[in-house]
Amino acid sequence: MAIMFVRAQVISRGTGRSVVSAAAYRHRTRMTDEQAGTTHRYEGGAAELVHEELALPDGAPAWLTAAIAGTSVGTASEVLWNAVEAFEKREDAQLARELIIALPEELSRAENIALVREFVADHFTSKGMVADWVYHDKDGNPHVHLMTTLRPLIEDGFGPKKVPVEGEDGKPLRVVTPDRPSGKIVYRLWAGDREAMKAWKLAWAETANRHLALAGFDVRLDGRSYAEQGREGIAQRHLGPAKAAMVRSGREMFLAPAELARRQDMADRLAADPGLLLQQLGNERSTFDERDIARALHRYVDDPDDFATIRARLMGSPDLVTLCPQTLDPETGRAAEPAIFTTRDMLRVEHGMARSALNLADRAGFGVPAARVAAAIETVETRDPEKPFKLDTEQVDAVRHVTSDAAISAVVGLAGAGKSTLLAAARVAWESDGRRVLGAALAGKAAGGLEDSSGIASRTLASWELAWANGRDGLKRGDVLVIDEAGMVSSQQMARVLKVAEDAEAKVVLVGDAMQLQPIQAGAAFRAIAERIGFAELAGVRRQRDEWARNASRMFARGEVEAALDTYAQHGHIVEAATRDEAIGRIITDWTEARRAVAGKTSAEGEQQPPRGNELLVLAHTNEDVKRLNDALRKVLTDAGSLSASRAFATERGTREFASGDRIIFLENARFVEPRAKHLGPQHVKNGTLGSVTSTTDRRGRTLLTVRLDNGREVVFGEDTYRNVNHGYAATIHKAQGATVDRAFVLATSMMDQHLIYVAMSRHRDRADLYAAQEDFDPRAEWGRRPRVDHAAGVTGELVATGHAKFREGADVAPNPYADVRTEDGSTQRLWGVSLPAALDKGGVSVGDTVTLRKDGV
Repeated sequence: MAIMFVRAQVISRGTGRSVVSAAAYRHRTRMTDEQAGTTHRYEGGAAELVHEELALPDGAPAWLTAAIAGTSVGTASEVLWNAVEAFEKREDAQLARELIIALPEELSRAENIALVREFVADHFTSKGMVADWVYHDKDGNPHVHLMTTLRPLIEDGFGPKKVPVEGEDGKPLRVVTPDRPSGKIVYRLWAGDREAMKAWKLAWAETANRHLALAGFDVRLDGRSYAEQGREGIAQRHLGPAKAAMVRSGREMFLAPAELARRQDMADRLAADPGLLLQQLGNERSTFDERDIARALHRYVDDPDDFATIRARLMGSPDLVTLCPQTLDPETGRAAEPAIFTTRDMLRVEHGMARSALNLADRAGFGVPAARVAAAIETVETRDPEKPFKLDTEQVDAVRHVTSDAAISAVVGLAGAGKSTLLAAARVAWESDGRRVLGAALAGKAAGGLEDSSGIASRTLASWELAWANGRDGLKRGDVLVIDEAGMVSSQQMARVLKVAEDAEAKVVLVGDAMQLQPIQAGAAFRAIAERIGFAELAGVRRQRDEWARNASRMFARGEVEAALDTYAQHGHIVEAATRDEAIGRIITDWTEARRAVAGKTSAEGEQQPPRGNELLVLAHTNEDVKRLNDALRKVLTDAGSLSASRAFATERGTREFASGDRIIFLENARFVEPRAKHLGPQHVKNGTLGSVTSTTDRRGRTLLTVRLDNGREVVFGEDTYRNVNHGYAATIHKAQGATVDRAFVLATSMMDQHLIYVAMSRHRDRADLYAAQEDFDPRAEWGRRPRVDHAAGVTGELVATGHAKFREGADVAPNPYADVRTEDGSTQRLWGVSLPAALDKGGVSVGDTVTLRKDGV
């Protein structure tokens, strides 16, 4: 779980410390302190060192660049810090500042390195500062040590620690005093003060949140203090790397009496008010499951009895809202998907956000005359006389959309689809209409990119909010605020920004990636708003190769399901059957023929390797249908002799046979180290990742799966390391979000809503076919005319059972009320909630009645 932790310390000679020794320890190497004549050796911990860099600012002086040219990072660090030791003469001299930063465990090592590089480039080297940083990871405790000098680099060594504060005229700021009539120059610490530290914490949170969102994680860090977040009651004392690792692994930990007292006090507070922990979880992520609750609780509570008691109270809290009930695996009867929760506060936030969005959508007065819009488009198209170009029809439509009358609008499109160009034209149109245009994004890099590409003056959302809180740079009536990468903005922050715009009578334009519209989890602010207000789409870069299929995808995205299905029907890609058995049979037949064609094409082109594996994918709504399809499709390959020498592998869903060439799907996010493949280091997989098995044994013939993921990366694991896998010929639509294949086969059932059908029918490049059984849709009208079930409206069906049960196995899990509802597709959905008994009693319903159950949430 990602943890917000940034701590600063000054390395001072006055406390008996050597900055060379500190650097040697962090780089896990040997360094000689030339001033003291001592050698510091720390090679023993080299296994913890993941990465090291010495990042210099542009224009670094020749004395340093020449001295470190061609050396290792450790040697370069030794040169730098010996120069600092030699320059500082005072016995109590402060030598360096160090930041210790916890890295998100959700990210891979490569992703964390990219995260730190961006943070260092944006906030240190770009400001003329050196950044000597190392990445350590031991026992699942990834963190960075970042050391920087307290003086600027100059041509003959180091500059002063204090520098003049510049005024608005670029000259030193002066304060007139009685004894200084000409003004006393105001100085600041060059390396930053406490305010700079606060800014670094906010910047780290912004940058980390952007990288987490890019990696597909609904997790947030908050750089504000607990007091600023309104969470004074749940402050946590930092345990340090070793103790933190012990807490994560569940090992017994011995603490000093004072620390024990603090942790017991925290446990007592949580026992009295479990809502404190729910508030923290809601601040960190929009949705979570029971394991996330347990991990968060482990941060504060050690005693098993206290832990069980507090968790039981949490699970029964009225502030905990079930978004998606737990689903059971039809084969084992065990949980296939955990229940997904949110907090009642989060639902209130999202309700307020939606209300602001609708209020803005109803507000008019922002329309730019058509003539000015046309002139703006021409201006952008001809700004470089040597390279004139034309906006395509979609871009022109999008410019007209965002410059229309409403006080809020949205644009979605994949990278490279032309969003920057249309925003440049829109900016010219707005400014020609006398409007002030401002830009914002979650991270500084994204804000800079928006400004560079469109000419819209931009800054981070955190910077805007800080200014607004201090009464500066407020939005004015008629302003236009453009928010880029809107899909990465949390619901809380989006709600705050929309409310500011609503109160100021300004316009908001949201710009995001089309993939960020997909309903992977609740709490997706951009998706929720776009669904309510509509959006312009730039689909110039799309998966589908056929124009008619791209048009249909746009219809699905806009919620025009009927028209999209009619389009597929007209092109012969909807297959009707009397029964689901018949529909599944047609899928198996068509898939077999398609795979034979793929293999034949591969052979005809002279390639000796088998099909790459990710050409075909079957999609269904329920786990039960997916298992049935996987078993049938794999049998086709086994009977044809395409799979041989299968090895049994114990998965979370029972034993599965895997052979070289099998398709496989990963069903849980994880980072792991395979003991028999330590050379690979920590590996990571994400929920829903697909791949092909390339080997099933190690050198000794023991079961060990080697999988080539569809993104080209390879992972190796045994059943003792990672076992939440299944065959991947068929997958649930939910798991397939983000997948791209040549051809998709979609089994339609009555519980599929417009979001699921959009995801299912937009995974393909070449072809998608929809298979549906009449028995699943009776009574029905023409294709696409039947209203789809919206999960947010609740689950409707026959009430077949009620009672109390545990969310999962374990003596520490308390029973909770549940209700089982059999829906019209024959599946049984289990809903949980402490208020269920009262609601059923109030409604006067009993087993056998037809009911609709939903969570009101607010």
